[in-house]
Amino acid sequence: MEIKCNFHHQIVNNNYTPKKERVPEFRGYESVLLREVGESADKFVRRPVAMKSATGLHGLGKKLHKAFAPVRRFTEQYKHNIKHTYDHKIIFAMVEKELFGTNSIDSITHDLDKLILYSLGFSKSFVSKFHRKHSEHHCESGKRPNLRSMICDNVASSPEFKPEKKLSLRDYYQSSEDLQSVEGLGDILEKYNYGENIDFSKIKRAKSTKQHNALRFVADIAKVIPLVLASLV
Repeated sequence: MEIKCNFHHQIVNNNYTPKKERVPEFRGYESVLLREVGESADKFVRRPVAMKSATGLHGLGKKLHKAFAPVRRFTEQYKHNIKHTYDHKIIFAMVEKELFGTNSIDSITHDLDKLILYSLGFSKSFVSKFHRKHSEHHCESGKRPNLRSMICDNVASSPEFKPEKKLSLRDYYQSSEDLQSVEGLGDILEKYNYGENIDFSKIKRAKSTKQHNALRFVADIAKVIPLVLASLV
């Protein structure tokens, strides 16, 4: 039985035996046939890249990971803000005890509004702005300044305890017109030598012993607050 084929024998042979010297017997339709054979071979031989065509659970996992990325970032920042504020409160109380020998009610109330607002999920920008407008140890509040609280807060916020701060309290005061405008602040800073006589290493060691309790506190807050909020919605 004779089988007719549109492919020229020279074209087919040369396509599958590339080392064989080819002597084309005609031109024109030959190039069309070669291109069609090549395209057919590519279509049936090549396979898609697995990572680009992955479907099913793997593809769904990637989509979920991307979708929940903002939630993860919020959660990380949420815990960081609470821990950072709680650590600062510990340092504030220790600095006050070192400078004045006793702790006042400020050691409890200091930055408590920030801690509550952060626990409720408010952003850092909002909390910082709200706090500075309502706290006696910040010039922005317009209230009568609490000098004892101001010096303790500034010492607790010095580079010794917050490495992101670049200026010492002495240098910061000299460069801040707002602090210099607070009546009596310069005198109390000079009286206590800008807190430079404090044994910072002692406070850091004492803080490290309380770090475990602080982490437990943050963990408990992080677990309880979202549940409370969810029950209210």
